[in-house]
Amino acid sequence: MDYTKSFKAYWLSKEQVIDKDRLMTQFHDPRAAALAQQIDQINVTGWEGACDMALQQHVAKSELSPVETVLRFDMFQKRAQDTAEKRQAIWAEQVSQGISGIEWYTVEYGGMALVLPRLCEELMLVPSDKEILVQSKPVALDFLAHWNTVFKLWRYDRETDERWLESQWSQFYSEYLHKEWLEIWAEDEVYQILLPDGTFQDKPAFAINACCYWGNPEAIHRTTAYSDSGSSWFQWNNFTPWR
Repeated sequence: MDYTKSFKAYWLSKEQVIDKDRLMTQFHDPRAAALAQQIDQINVTGWEGACDMALQQHVAKSELSPVETVLRFDMFQKRAQDTAEKRQAIWAEQVSQGISGIEWYTVEYGGMALVLPRLCEELMLVPSDKEILVQSKPVALDFLAHWNTVFKLWRYDRETDERWLESQWSQFYSEYLHKEWLEIWAEDEVYQILLPDGTFQDKPAFAINACCYWGNPEAIHRTTAYSDSGSSWFQWNNFTPWR
């Protein structure tokens, strides 16, 4: 199936306002919304049970007997296991029904916006989902090529002490060709700097980030999955990245 018709790119004048509904994420399969909400609620409930601050204080201050401490730990393990089993049950339902785990998100920057797919954090991947991710590459490339004429380009290198190394479009394009899909996010913020005369000045910071991904979309953020799955991180900005 050809998903390229689903991708969108907009150029907007500065006077135009982007509809808030357009900036929200939208599931590729409407049925996924309810499943993601269930997973989110399960996570919240499990987290609240694990973060009983009063109980943690009792344990830290040794106010519980050894037997009570063991019982409390067993209860915590049981709660964590129950939470994991509930998530697994929903994921099994999702996969069995072929409900896509893809959500569409909007990147908006400087009067230009595009809609791209990504795997929802609460859901699993199903057959054809990765194809959707891969087919989004050309739209993402056009967006980045536009801003490459405006900002400096950097690449994050985990192997060096400096971390951020100045890069060129040709280096990014090589990664783009050899990697499978991209995820993009923009940063637009203002922070204050102290001037020599003791006054403060607002300094805007603009950045567009792009990660070139490959491998298993469910494993790209796990360091143990490298090099079968992972990412190359590039950033276009108007400042020198923190090293």
